[in-house]
Amino acid sequence: MYYICWDIDGTLLLTNYAGVAAMKTTIQDLYGLDHFEFTYGMAGRTDTYIARKAIEGIQGHCSEEEITAMLAAYGKKLPASLVEKHGHLLPHVKEVLSYFDQAPDCTNVLLTGNCEPAAHAKLEYFGIDRYFDYAHSAFGEISELRDDLSKALLQKLQKDDPTVTPRQLLVVGDTPHDITCAQAVGVRSLIVQKGSSYTRDRLEAYHPWKIIPELPARPEALRAILEEE
Repeated sequence: MYYICWDIDGTLLLTNYAGVAAMKTTIQDLYGLDHFEFTYGMAGRTDTYIARKAIEGIQGHCSEEEITAMLAAYGKKLPASLVEKHGHLLPHVKEVLSYFDQAPDCTNVLLTGNCEPAAHAKLEYFGIDRYFDYAHSAFGEISELRDDLSKALLQKLQKDDPTVTPRQLLVVGDTPHDITCAQAVGVRSLIVQKGSSYTRDRLEAYHPWKIIPELPARPEALRAILEEE
């Protein structure tokens, strides 16, 4: 069995910054700030990290309860923001997900910094929510650190099947964080550059297993990559 571990933003889809807009609206509601600006890179970060950094920037300290409250409020704001911002799927996403969903020896799981409500909102909006095994996925509530997400995902898989090895997993993403979280558990990383905000040189500096320009039009081509040694 192969497990394809998908990132969401920049890999499967682009929301046209719907998440940023929803988070800013959330901050306005919770903290009364009309023009909050994020002063740190958000690509590849977990929602938990993003929320903590924002709250600390606003008031100088942050509790777990405040992070939980912000992410809950954000999850409720996001669906309307997705409608407003008119994002889009990246090329060949539905074809590839459908292909692996139908393959008896492959499973699509999520390895995403999105908190679970945000992940569901994005996937449902773009019509690809039915392709994933959510029980074995890892979401941004788990930790601020992306590496902790990959460790948690592997532990979930091995709990149900102790024979699962890192060789059976492939992390598909678009940022250095996807590369390093794969490396943290000895898993291969496949970087799809089409939706990435990083240059190829910057990505290569983190030593991914492979970089491809975009998901292939023929899903069988990605299957061939998956089966490479």
